[in-house]
Order: sequence, then C-alpha cells, then structure tokens
Amino acid sequence: MWPHDDTASKNAFYGDFRSKGWQDMNLVHMQPPFQMFYEKQLLTHGILVHKKIVPALNLAFGDIWDACNHDQKQVDKTGASDWGGCFNIRRIAGSNSWSNNSWSNHSWACALDLSPSTNGFNMKGTIADVVVKAFKKQGFLWGGDYKGRKDPMHFEAVIR
Repeated sequence: MWPHDDTASKNAFYGDFRSKGWQDMNLVHMQPPFQMFYEKQLLTHGILVHKKIVPALNLAFGDIWDACNHDQKQVDKTGASDWGGCFNIRRIAGSNSWSNNSWSNHSWACALDLSPSTNGFNMKGTIADVVVKAFKKQGFLWGGDYKGRKDPMHFEAVIR
C-alpha cells in the first residue's frame, strides 16, 4: 500500500517535494471527525497532509472516533486530537547527513506527529493504544516501535 522508505520510492509514489508546483498539486486540508488542536488552538481548517494518505487517515481517525464513542473529551485523552504537524521540508531529526536519503518523511507530508509535548524522542509516550492500533491497521509505521531512538508521537505512511 505504501512506498518503501527510500527517496526514489517516495518520489515515485508521493512525487518529489522539491519540484515546482508539488505543494499545490499534492497537499490538502482534511477534517477529522473530531476537533484537532495545535498548541491548544482549534484547527478550524483541518490538517494539512498529502492527498494520498487522506483515505487511510479518514479510516484511522474514524476508528479512534468510534472507539471513543464520538466523545471529544475521550479523544482528547488518547492524544489523537493534539496535532504536532505533518508537512515540513527538513532533514531527519538528528541527522548530520546530506545524503539523498536523509530527508524526513515529513518532507513528503506522509508522516504526522500527535501529542508532541508528551511523546518526544526517547520518551515512554502517552499515546493511547487505540490510536496506535488505528494507524497500524492502515499500514502506518509507528515511531514507538523504532529500534534505538523511540519517537512515540510519529506515524508514517511508508514500509521498511
């Protein structure tokens, strides 16, 4: 379903984020079934993501919404409504490499972060199991499963 986690595969599937017009052709705002917040501010226009991950996000967020009985307060407790971001052209955090494969998956808008204040690098994390399961069901990799440096806020639509 998702491309392999290398630059050539991601460029073939998501397009090359460095090409002219890529953002206009590929980035969309989507509205989850529950409210999302960035730094405690309501995101009235939804979240900005790559259009190819929208169907999977709709399913994952729908599963979370259903598991929380369509109750915003229950969703808030899971960490799913605390948006940390998606699209951000940058190198992999902590990478000093300038190789072609050192671009973060956020550059293709195929990676997203949830509940960043309590789920940073090497933290145990507070993301609820229902959130992790919903994203994994859609084929997302979870940063909490990484070997070595854990990143429990991070979900990405790629395969290893």
